Amino acid sequence: MSGLISLIFIALIMWYFLQGRKKSTRQINKKWTYVFLATYAALLIIATVAVELVDTTSLNSQPKAESNEHLNRLTTAIQNGDIGSIDSSTILSKKTQTIGKTLRMNAQGNDINSTIIVERKSENDGLIEETIIKPHLLLGEYDFSDQLNYEIPEWTAYSITFLEPPLTEITYTTYQEAYLLRQFTRTSRQRNNSHHTSERQIAVHLLVPKDLIITADERLYINYINE
Repeated sequence: MSGLISLIFIALIMWYFLQGRKKSTRQINKKWTYVFLATYAALLIIATVAVELVDTTSLNSQPKAESNEHLNRLTTAIQNGDIGSIDSSTILSKKTQTIGKTLRMNAQGNDINSTIIVERKSENDGLIEETIIKPHLLLGEYDFSDQLNYEIPEWTAYSITFLEPPLTEITYTTYQEAYLLRQFTRTSRQRNNSHHTSERQIAVHLLVPKDLIITADERLYINYINE
């Protein structure tokens, strides 16, 4: 409505100034002024109707990112080994691995980026409890975690190997109305996508026997939370 009023106001101002000119000049100017205003108004009306018919929700169908508070709580829980407080929907897998007195942690590739947490038990029960937390990828306000490629660690009887994840390629479409159309439609205008990116590969929590001897590849970053 405000856009239509603006157009009327502009038209009135132009008409007022045209009244002060000679009749012949005024007739020519009026003709082109009316053609311009009519064309401009028609384009705005057509564009406004077209925008209302576009299914913009399908263009932004990617899930919205969780709040920063939620992500901070998850990161803290992972780093502290507080697996019990992590939502089950975030857990990728849990399993138990039989182990002897030593464990070798290998890296296959130079760009592993997995978060590795090692926590020791109060006993030597010969078992390693492995918990893998899903990766996450946030682009602006959208969550692309379900599209992020990753590799699960491979076990042998005495070792675990962390693999370099394959490249992830993501294509997505966003929608934003042109500035001139924003005054004519009723939908939300805050559609700008921030360039902020937050990414984490899988997090692997290993609960190991108390006296297990661990040797690790120097390319792996391991957080020993109780040593």
